[in-house]
Amino acid sequence: MTAAALLRRVPVRTARLGASLAGAALALLAGWWAAVVLDGREPLPVAAVLLLVPALAVAVPTHRLEPVARAVIAVGWTLALDTVVAQVMLSLGAWDVRLGVLVVTGISVAVWVGVELATARSERAAAGRTPRTDASAEVGP
Repeated sequence: MTAAALLRRVPVRTARLGASLAGAALALLAGWWAAVVLDGREPLPVAAVLLLVPALAVAVPTHRLEPVARAVIAVGWTLALDTVVAQVMLSLGAWDVRLGVLVVTGISVAVWVGVELATARSERAAAGRTPRTDASAEVGP
């Protein structure tokens, strides 16, 4: 069986869910790489992870929204998460670049997977519902 034939057999929702979860796994790997392998010493990869992973975590699962709304949500979530994580770590005296990158990445990936699974579940439930007619809503003479 060819790859094209296999792709035609997979429902779009299932393929989209698989691709999104694979993206979440790659984001987790990128955060780990920036924090552990690079030891948090390279500013460009650390900044990329701190800005892109949270933005993608809400932009990808909210594919049904308008593009401008997705961008606003992504930017707001990124700024809020980075700020809250930094402030909590500073107030606890536990500030470390590597730990901050890992915390932001972990929270972002958890949100990404949670929103994606909830969206898939609600789409599956909506597809299974049949239109209901309510007899009490009909007004007759």
